[in-house]
Amino acid sequence: MEITYEQTYQEPLAHFGAELVQMIKNRNYLGVCDCFGYAMTYGRPLADAIAFDIEHNLTIEGRSAIVDPLREARILVKYFKQPNDCKLFGLVECFLPLDQDDGELLVELIVTTKENKFYVGLEGVSYEHPKISSSAGALGAA
Repeated sequence: MEITYEQTYQEPLAHFGAELVQMIKNRNYLGVCDCFGYAMTYGRPLADAIAFDIEHNLTIEGRSAIVDPLREARILVKYFKQPNDCKLFGLVECFLPLDQDDGELLVELIVTTKENKFYVGLEGVSYEHPKISSSAGALGAA
């Protein structure tokens, strides 16, 4: 989807992330397709590819996770160093909490630029393993 330069600021990009999260929670994969497309279709119909990839990441390795519709997603906006040869401008990482699993579903929007125009699209879907918290090796512990 083409966006304006003003929409590349942190707040509007976070809003795009929140919109994506809500569509995924509602299983509105056609809406995701219409708004953001999907880079990883590999020739599959868009909505089917998104649904399959989400389901695959929730069930691979014996998981039986589902996206928790009641918990808030973490949305992080990052920017690439400019200029770069890849035409990458920004990244919106959306971490959706899961029910029946400690991990998160990560969906990423990528912002690209070409000829002074900006575009945002769904780049990928993956499973984020739970973070292992440990005090081992913590500096300054007394």
